[in-house]
Amino acid sequence: MSTLGSVRRQLLAGGMAVLMAELLVISPSKAKPDDSNTGRSETAVAMVTVKKIDQREPIPYPTLRKSSSELRSGTSKTVRAGINGEKQLVYRVTLNGENEVKRELISSKVVKKPVPEILAIGQRGFLASRGYFSGRKSIHMIATGYSGSAAENGGRSGRTATGLKIGHGVVAVDPRFIPLGTRLYIDGYGYAVAADTGGAIRGNRIDLGHDTRSAANRVGRRKVVVHIVN
Repeated sequence: MSTLGSVRRQLLAGGMAVLMAELLVISPSKAKPDDSNTGRSETAVAMVTVKKIDQREPIPYPTLRKSSSELRSGTSKTVRAGINGEKQLVYRVTLNGENEVKRELISSKVVKKPVPEILAIGQRGFLASRGYFSGRKSIHMIATGYSGSAAENGGRSGRTATGLKIGHGVVAVDPRFIPLGTRLYIDGYGYAVAADTGGAIRGNRIDLGHDTRSAANRVGRRKVVVHIVN
C-alpha cells in the first residue's frame, strides 16, 4: 500500500471526526460557557418527557328544597345530608426537565354521582302580600343578602346569633327594630324567622339568609316589604 493512500485515509478520518464534533456542539439546546483554563465547552441537554396524570376532583352536591307543613314558618330542617360526588380527570403533561410546560385534558368521567341534600322548608299561609296579611304590620326595609360562607363569617361556622344554621329562611335584623324570634314574610323572598344580628344591620336594614354565597350576592341592595306574621 502506498504512503499517499495512507495519508488520504488519515485526512478522511480526521474530517469525519471534525464533522461529528460540530454536530455535538450544535444539537444540544443549551451550552455552558467555555472554560477559560481548558478552552473547552460543556453541553447541557434538557430532557423533554410526556406522561399521563390521573386526577380526582369532587363534584359538589346540589340542595333540593321541599315545603313542609310540619315545620314552623320561616324555619328549615335538613332531611338528608348531601354527599359530594367524584370525577376522574386524565391529563397529558409535557415536562422540560422538572418544569411543566403543557397540560392537556384527555378524558373526564364521573366515577361517583353526588347525593343531593334535601332541605325541608316550613311554609304556611298565603304567599300574596294581601289577604292573609291584611291588617298585619308591614315595614319597608333595605335588604341585602348573606350566607354561611366562612369568608363572610370571619372563618367561623355558619351559625346565627341564636344558633340556627345560616340559610334560606333565616334573616338578620336589628333586635331593637324587630325582636329575635319574630316570624316574617318578605315579598320576593318568602317566609323567614328573625334569628340573627349583624354589626351593619341597624334600624330598617335586613339581611336575607341564603344557602350559597352566589345566591346571596345576587340580592345586591334593594327595597323590600316585610310583613310581621306574629
